[in-house]
Formats: sequence, structure tokens, C-alpha cells
Amino acid sequence: MSRILFVLMIASGMCMAAGLVTVESTVEGITFALEAAQPEFSTVELKGQTFTSVSMRGAEVLADFRMPRLPVYRAWLEVPVGAEMEVITTEVELDQLPGTATPVEPGVLSAPKSRPYDEFVMELDPAVYDQGQSFPENWVRLTDAGMMRGRRLVLVEVTPLRWNPSRCSFDLLRKAGVRIDYEGGDVQRSFDLAERYRSAYFDRELESMLTNYGTFELDAGFDTPPSPYLIVGDADFVDTAMDEFVSWKESLGFDVTMVDLSVTGSTSEEIKAYIHDAIENWPDPVEFVLLVGDEEYVPACDPTEYSGVTDLYYSALDDGDYLPDAYIGRFSVRTAGETDLMESRVRDYEQNVSGSTSWVQNTCWIASSDNSNVSEGTHNYCIDNYLDPLGYTWDKVYPDTYGSNADDAITSINGGVSMLTFSGHGSETYWHDMSFGQSDFNQLTNDGMFPGVLSHACLTGSFDTGTGWCETWTRTDGRGGLWFWGSDPSTYWDEDDWQEKAEFESFLDTGIEWPMGFLNQGKMAVYESSSSRKQYYFEGYNLMGDPSVDMVVWGETGVADEPSAPRPGPSGLHILAPNPVMASTVVDLRANGESELAVFDIAGRRVATPFQGEVRGRMSVSWDASALSPGVYFLRLTQDDQMTSLKVTVIK
Repeated sequence: MSRILFVLMIASGMCMAAGLVTVESTVEGITFALEAAQPEFSTVELKGQTFTSVSMRGAEVLADFRMPRLPVYRAWLEVPVGAEMEVITTEVELDQLPGTATPVEPGVLSAPKSRPYDEFVMELDPAVYDQGQSFPENWVRLTDAGMMRGRRLVLVEVTPLRWNPSRCSFDLLRKAGVRIDYEGGDVQRSFDLAERYRSAYFDRELESMLTNYGTFELDAGFDTPPSPYLIVGDADFVDTAMDEFVSWKESLGFDVTMVDLSVTGSTSEEIKAYIHDAIENWPDPVEFVLLVGDEEYVPACDPTEYSGVTDLYYSALDDGDYLPDAYIGRFSVRTAGETDLMESRVRDYEQNVSGSTSWVQNTCWIASSDNSNVSEGTHNYCIDNYLDPLGYTWDKVYPDTYGSNADDAITSINGGVSMLTFSGHGSETYWHDMSFGQSDFNQLTNDGMFPGVLSHACLTGSFDTGTGWCETWTRTDGRGGLWFWGSDPSTYWDEDDWQEKAEFESFLDTGIEWPMGFLNQGKMAVYESSSSRKQYYFEGYNLMGDPSVDMVVWGETGVADEPSAPRPGPSGLHILAPNPVMASTVVDLRANGESELAVFDIAGRRVATPFQGEVRGRMSVSWDASALSPGVYFLRLTQDDQMTSLKVTVIK
């Protein structure tokens, strides 16, 4: 088995932006070049005390509780399984800067959203603030996050500014080489796991995250098989109301297995064992999992960080961490009728909604009146950076700034919105602040215009008691949402802010367009923060809906305003074709550069080449399948060393 020696080199004399730049990456280690921006200082008041606030262009924030809050540069790595890591800094250029009149502000514990924002917890580490110990002790910190889809993930944090309170000064690591050597470990095993768990969906997400993505890959140009999709549910639901859903997903290229609890067992431990076996031991590891049934019918797992329920551990293998190894969602239903409602909502969306459907352009943003500078600020950041550039419109339902109320939200939603985002106080059965509850929900008339609902609030994702707010939105006939993203326990102001920004960045900027792909990136943003509630957030937020829905982006079809860049699918390429195919049809392609669309039969023989040439963004290609025998075929789109495929069925 040949392997890629993946090396990135920066050109001699190249002007380097502030931050970390990858110089070289191999299976033995990675080297960064660090160039820190000049720190900027200001003052801030916390709990009646004055502190110095430090920022740095291009840097994020290291804000460990009780410790000085300082600029940090971060990167995610894939590291060989079992390897130890050694950090070596070279070519160090160090400057000493004068101190400030006030101490550096500490990292705090943000308040839960059930409480006002200013009820955060602040403490000062006595070793630093009283005894004058310098912080940080080391320039580089490595955090072993664990395994995700067969890959070992490590978070690298470089803090280029050290505060010396006893000397009343700062050390600035202005430039340095940062080398991380992998010692020992099982490189062969790392390649084997990458091959075993290869997934067009997870690889797209990991490619957007990992600085050294490709170092532990097999030879470039792999073919993408159908994505295995496992449905587990109560027999009264899956055996009577899910057949059309299965057929539709199979027509899209998913390899669907559907079982009821008589096959898996009815306890959470039995269900988990079955799903984990499907991920670990089936010939094609499951990528998507859908649970069908209310928690009363299909029990959830027990969280470790709070009292309640979570579906996380059905998708996270028992390998010592809590990162997901499959994308999971739930149809939280009590009847076959509700099951049919939820599955038909997905089919209708994927079959009939496009980037030129008028209501897709609009979005609704509901903010809290309490701490509106955070909730409105987060919404505005997402709108300004991710929606406006793509030509989206938006309704800002802000009680504090605009005096908005539930009637304004009802009007917006009834007019049709593709995404509905809330941030503020919540409960198991309604949104607080502007008091949007059941009576307001009953006034919705948005049948056929179902948005993805993101609820960054306490308790609104609870699905283990009565009919929760998340279930009201997803299993009510004639109104509601396509899916609902919410938390079972209370949430926190800062963590929800980080999560929401990362969700929209991943969806509309990175182009990860299936719900649990971009929602998972929101959780990863909380992980890479200095929050002490990482596992709490991974457990707490759950999806009520299909994790694989191909979410539509406004203007994606080219009928409306085009995005500034093509929306990349898994591996940067995308194929969309009718399925089944009867005769002549049109295939939709997305690529950039010289490309080839070929057709192969089930034995791997090329039977047609509908297109060879240059693709710039999105285009349509005619394919005449009338001469082919009925059966299964694969459309394969190739560009340079990238390849993706789509399974279709030809019928007569």
C-alpha cells in the first residue's frame, strides 16, 4: 500500500500573515512558522475591578478559568495513533514589553442563560495574581481530543504573549519555528483507520478542520461509495411509515439499513451496542444514524455532565472520548402518523426546494431582551459575515433594539424562512424574553415552508418529558420546522455565542450543508475554546430531525444571485441526477477546472463518458442512458486528484 508524503512549504521571502503557517507536515511531525501580531491593550471593568484586556490581530482568546486571558493561535492536527508528542521551538525572536497599571483580566465562567449575563463567576488564581508567577509557563499547549471517525485529533495552542506580574512586564514571542514531533505510535494503524472510516461527509468536515489533512491519507483520487445510513426505531413506526423515506434516501445514493427494536434490543445499552457494532464492524461503517421514536419508545443515553438525556453516545464510540463517529438525529414521534409527517417533510424539502425558491432567501433571527448585546451581537455577526455576502434577507426580531414581539416572529415565519435562529432564555415548552409559546406557535401557517430551527437556549431541546418545544416544532401538522437543534440542559451565554458563529461559518462559508455536519462544527468551536463545559455541550445539544438533509443555500441553482464562490460538496465536487433514470436526463455538476463525468456499471466497467471539459462552478450535462440495460450504475466525477460518485438506477 503506497502512501502520500504530504509536505507543504512556504515560498522563500513570502510575506507571512500573523499567526501559524504550516511549513512542513509528514507522518513524523509538523513544523509551523509563528509570527505574532503586535498586542493591543485596553481596560475592562469586571465585578467592580479594573483589568487590562489584551488582543492581537488574527488571534483567538485563551481564557482558562482563573487564569490571565491572553491571545492564542490555534490549529487542529491529526496525529498517529498511540504517538507521544514533543514540542520544540527554534529561531526564537523574543521582545520584552512594559507592563500595564492594572492586572490582566482573568478568564471567567459564563453565566447560564437561566440567569443574567453579569452573574458570571470570577476568581483569580493566587499563584499568578498574588504570588507573581508568570503565565503561561509554556508557549505551546497540546490537547489530545481523542478519536473522530478513525482519526486522532489534537488541538495545538500557541500563546505568544507571557505576562510576568512580578516584573510588571510582558514577553512577546514575536517569531519562532514550532516543531511537533510524533514519537512512537502506529503509523500503519493510522493509515488503516483512515481507510476503514473514509467518509465523503466526515472527510469534508475534517478537511475543513485539520491543518495537516492529507498527511495520513491513502493515495489521492479515491472513489466515494454510497454512504451507509442506519435507521433504528419502534416497530410501529419504522415498519409502517418509513418505506418511502428509505426509498428516497437510497435514490440519493445512501445505503440504508432499517431495523426495529426486536433486532437491536429495547434498552439504551442494547441499542448502543448494535449501533457501535455497525460503526466498528460492518463492512461499510455506518455514517448516519436516525432514531425513530419518542424517548418513551426509543430510550436515550444517560449523560455524564447533567441530569437528563442525550443521543450523543449512540454515535460516539467507547474509545475514551466523546467526539462523534457517526452523524445522529431523531424523529421524536409517538404515532405512525407523526412519523409519516416528519419523513414526508424531509422528502418534500429535498425534492422540491431549491436555491431559487423564494422563501429560502429569507431568515428569521430572534434575540433576547436580557443581555441583548450578546444575543443580538452574535446574530448580527452571522448575518454580516455569512448571510449578507450570499444575498440572504433577514428579519431581526429584537425586543430590545426594535421593540419586536411574538407577532413579529409569527409574521416573519408565516412569510417563509429557510433558517430560524433563536438566542436567549428558554424552557422545555417555549422561548422566554418575548414569550413565544404554544398559543403563538398555533398561529403559524408556514405549511410547506419549513425552516431549520436553531435554538440556542436553555431546555428547549428536552425530549424526555411530555411534548417538548423541540417536538412541538417537528411533529405538528401544518406548521413548524424541518428539524430542531436544541439543548436538553441549561446553556451558557459565551458557549452559545461561540457555537452559533461556528455553525453558520461551517454552513455558509465552508460549505458543509448537511445539518449534523455544520452543527457538529459548532460543538467543536466550544471544544477549542477555553470552556470547561466541553463535554456538557457535546451531550446537551441534540438534533430532532434527519441528520443528512441536503440543506439548500440561497442562489445555489444559479437562478438567483450566485454566491461569490461555488458551494463545495464532499471532496470539493458534487453530482446531482434524477434517480431512477429512464432515458435521457440532465446531470448537475459542481467543480472547478478540467473535469470528466464517466458512467460505470456495477462491475466497474466504463460504459459512457457524458462529459469531458472545463467546469467553472455549476453546470448541467445531458446523459443518454437509453442504450443501457436496467440496473445499478455509478456516475463518477473526476477533477485532478479528486473524485466523487453517485449511485443511480436505470429502469425501462
